[in-house]
Amino acid sequence: MKRKNRTRANQGFTIVELIVVVTVIGLLAAIAVGAYNKVVNDAKVAKSQALINTLSTAKSLFVADSKTTPTQIAQFNSSQDFSLIAPYIRVNGAQPASVADLLSLSGLPSTVAVTLGTVDDSSFGGSNTDQAPTVTGYGLTSASSS
Repeated sequence: MKRKNRTRANQGFTIVELIVVVTVIGLLAAIAVGAYNKVVNDAKVAKSQALINTLSTAKSLFVADSKTTPTQIAQFNSSQDFSLIAPYIRVNGAQPASVADLLSLSGLPSTVAVTLGTVDDSSFGGSNTDQAPTVTGYGLTSASSS
């Protein structure tokens, strides 16, 4: 009696082979999702840091402007009036009219909270020290490193 010799190609995959392949694909997918989330979070931090740097520069230009008076500095410190530093801000070539407009031009969601910080006014008899702007929300908290 002769046996039919079936080749391996005709048998298909075994259950063990399928389980191994599915497991490997699952592990690769888990690694890819983790890497993607890290990249997205790093981008959010970079975008927030760029906004903080923009606000810090605007505050510095506001204080350095020869037209800025001690009264305006005191007003900025007490009211956090964005309109006082708005002329010193450009985002993608446009001057924002409000914090909401700044967020929109910067590509940040409206849920992000911006604190402008304060300007050192001790040379004018004030009691405020220089506090950096902060950006909170967007799934993270960022503060200026300067």
